[in-house]
Amino acid sequence: MKPVLSLIKPLLLVSGDPGTHGDDLIAMADSDLMASDPAATTGISNRQLFLFVLTYVAYAAIYFARKPVSVVKSTLESELGLTRSMLSVVDTALLGFYMVGQFLTGSLVKVLGRSLPLTLGYAVCGVATVAMGFSSTATAMSVFWALSGFFQACVNPLLVIFVADLFPASMRASMVGLWQTSQQVGGIAANAFAGALLRVSGWRAVFISSGALVAAFSPILALVMLYAARTAPASGSAAAAPTKAKVAPTTKASGRSPLSVPGVTSIAVGYTLTKMSRYCLMFWAPYFLSNHVKMDASAAALMATIFDITGVLGSISSGLLCDRLLGGRMITAQLPFLAAAALSFGVWAAVCVAEKVAGQTYKSAHIAAMALVGFCVAAPDGVLGGAASRNLCEYAGSSDVALAAAASGLVNGCGSIGAILQGGLTAQLVDRVGWAGLYATLAVAMTATIVAVLPAVSVEVKAMRQESGVSKS
Repeated sequence: MKPVLSLIKPLLLVSGDPGTHGDDLIAMADSDLMASDPAATTGISNRQLFLFVLTYVAYAAIYFARKPVSVVKSTLESELGLTRSMLSVVDTALLGFYMVGQFLTGSLVKVLGRSLPLTLGYAVCGVATVAMGFSSTATAMSVFWALSGFFQACVNPLLVIFVADLFPASMRASMVGLWQTSQQVGGIAANAFAGALLRVSGWRAVFISSGALVAAFSPILALVMLYAARTAPASGSAAAAPTKAKVAPTTKASGRSPLSVPGVTSIAVGYTLTKMSRYCLMFWAPYFLSNHVKMDASAAALMATIFDITGVLGSISSGLLCDRLLGGRMITAQLPFLAAAALSFGVWAAVCVAEKVAGQTYKSAHIAAMALVGFCVAAPDGVLGGAASRNLCEYAGSSDVALAAAASGLVNGCGSIGAILQGGLTAQLVDRVGWAGLYATLAVAMTATIVAVLPAVSVEVKAMRQESGVSKS
C-alpha cells in the first residue's frame, strides 16, 4: 500500500471534494509516507515524477484544441472565402469565452471541486474541435470555438496550482518553469501535427483528428483521479505538516476576494499585456509567414514552431535564474525577460521597415526575430499566468485552495482580455500600419508590462526579506 500511496498522494489535492481542503489530504498522505520512507521527503520522488509527467502531457494536449485555426487560416481564407476580419471573429470567440471561464474558475472549484471541471473540460473541448471540422461558415466556427474556449479555461489555473503545491519552495520555480514548457511543447506538437495533416488530408481532418486526441484525455484523467480518491487515507490518520511554502501559510477557507491579495492586480495588468503579445504571434505567426514572407501554408505552420521551441528554453532559463541566482524571487526574475522582449519586438519592427526601404524580404531576419521573441515572452507568460498568483496568496498568509484558484483565474481572465484585444487589433493594425506598426505596438506593450509588475515585485521582495529574517532568528 505504501508504494501505491507514494504515487497517488498529490492527486488527492485534485480529486478532493469541494468541502475538503487539499492541504489536509496531502498532510494525511505525508504522515504514512514519511513513516515508511524517510527519503521520500528529499529530492524528487517517483510519485512527483509520475504526476509531473502526467499533467505535463495532458496540458500539452490541450493545445490541439487551440492551434488548428491559426494553422489553417490561409486555407480557410482561400477555400471558404473567409476574410481576415471573419477569422479574427473566430479567434475572439474562443478568447472571449475563455476569459469568462477564467473568471468563473474560483466559483467552479468551490461548487464542483477540481476533478470534474478538468475532465469535463477535456471532453467538451475535444468534441467542439471535432465539430469545427464539419463547419463551413464563420458563424458556426465561432460558436464551436467559443464552447471550446469556455471549457478549457479552468485547465491551466488548476494544473499550475497543483504542480506548484507538488514541490517545495526551494525547487518550485525551476519545476514550475520546466512544467510550463508544456505550453511550447504542446504548441510545437499541435503545429507540426496540423501542418502535416493539412498537407495530406485537408483542413477538416486537422480539426477532427486534433479534437479526438484532446477528448481522449478526459477518461484518462477521470480514471487516475477516481483511483486516487478511492485510495485516499482515512481522515483519522495522524497528519504531518506538509512541505512549507515561502511564508508558511495557515489560513483555511477565508472567503477573501482575490483582489484583496497584494500584488494580484499588478500581475493581472502585466499578464494582460503579455498575453496580448504572445497570442498575437501564436495565432498569427503562420499567417504572417505565409502571406508576408510568402511561404507555403504547411511550411509556415512548421516554421512557426520555432517560436515555441525557443519558448521552451526561455521557460527553463527563467526557473533556473529564479532558484539559482535570485533566491526564489519568481516575479523579479521576469524583469530581464520582459525588457528583452520589448527590445526584440522593436528589432522586428525595424526589420519590416528595412524591407520596405530595400524592396526585398529578409526571411532569415524574420525567423531570428520570431525565435528571440519566443524565448523572451515564454518565461513571463508562464510565471505571471501561473505560479505567481499562488505565491502571492502564500505571501498574504493564505493556504485557501479556492482563493488561489480564484486569484489565478482572475489573472488568467485578465490575460484573456489581452488575447481578445489582439484578435481585433492585429488585423486592423496590419491593414493600417503594416506588420512594422504591429511589432512596434507590441514593443510598447512589453515595456508597459515592466512598469505594471513592479508593485508585485515589491510585494515579493518584502515577503522574501521577512522570511529571511524569520529564518535567521
